Amino acid sequence: MLPQHELVRVVFEGSRLRIDRQRRLPGRGAYVHAAAKCVTIPGLARSLRRTVTTGDVQRIVSELSPVEDNSPEIVQSHLGDGDPGEKPLSFNPGLASAKPVETTSSDHC
Repeated sequence: MLPQHELVRVVFEGSRLRIDRQRRLPGRGAYVHAAAKCVTIPGLARSLRRTVTTGDVQRIVSELSPVEDNSPEIVQSHLGDGDPGEKPLSFNPGLASAKPVETTSSDHC
C-alpha cells in the first residue's frame, strides 16, 4: 500500500463524485492510486459507502488521465532545435503521437 500523500482523494460533492486535489472537501473520501485500473466501482463503493456508477468512474479516470500540452513551446521542443544530426518528430511519424505506457512493475492497487 502506498502512503496517503502518493494517492488521490475522491469525494462525493452532492451527488457528483469528484477529485479532491486540495484534500479539504467535506464528507467521506477515498484515496486511490492515480492509475485507471485502480479506480473501480467495487473499491470506491466500499470505501465511500455509497453507490458508485460507471459514469462516476469514467469521469474520475478521465480527470486523472494526463492531458497533452500542444502549446507552441512544447510542440517546438518536440520538433527539435535545428540540430542537423537530430531528426525532428515529423521525420519519425511513429513517435509523434507516442504516449507513456504503465508497466506492471508498479502494481500498487
